[in-house]
Formats: sequence, structure tokens, C-alpha cells
Amino acid sequence: MRLVLRSCALAVAFASVVVACGSDGGSGGEAGPVRTIEITATEYAFNGDPGVIDPGDTIEFAVENVGQLEHSLEVLSSQGRSLGKTERIPAGSSAAVTVTFDDDGVYRLICDVDDHLSRGQSASITVG
Repeated sequence: MRLVLRSCALAVAFASVVVACGSDGGSGGEAGPVRTIEITATEYAFNGDPGVIDPGDTIEFAVENVGQLEHSLEVLSSQGRSLGKTERIPAGSSAAVTVTFDDDGVYRLICDVDDHLSRGQSASITVG
């Protein structure tokens, strides 16, 4: 379905997701063809358009850090389990992580650098 991102510097704003580097792999199962979703990361926000994601889709999140601080991208299942994440991405750099979405549900994309998550750098994506 659609990816909805929540982000804020000090207040909540809506945005989309950005791509990150490195790959911790994805969830298991039969993987479909890989599709790339380009994401940008800035201070406390992700921006991008994931389009429709169906169960079984394998997605590479390509993240470009266009902010001034380091950022990362981690994909969490609806149960909060990490499905993959990038290393820290320095300002001006890019990274990627590939995840297979096995099930319908709402997944979270977060930045786990310092206090970025508590400042609102997260997004939700709906699969199915």
C-alpha cells in the first residue's frame, strides 16, 4: 500500500522514506524481484515515495543523507523485530538496505542514531 512517514525537528510532520547503505539482509521466504525505493534523510525526517508494497516484495531502500548530521535507516516488523538496517550514513553519503516483506502489516522505518527517533525520525509503511 502506501508509505507514510512521520518526522519532526521539534514537532511532528509527515514525510516519506529515504534509502540507506549496507544490508543486514531481510526476512526469509521466497523473494520476489528487487525493487529500489529512493529515500532521503534530513534532520529528523525521511522523504520518498514507496508506492505500493505487496507481501513477498523485496525492496532495496537506497538512502541518501542530505542533512548535516549522521543518519541511519532500520526496518522494523509490526512486532518491532529488526529486519535490516544500514550503518550510520555521514552527511553527503548514501547507503542501502534490502528487505523482503513476507506478510501484510504496518512496518516502521526508524533512524536509531542518538535521539533522532525521539525527535520523530520515523515512518510507517503498509504492506498489503
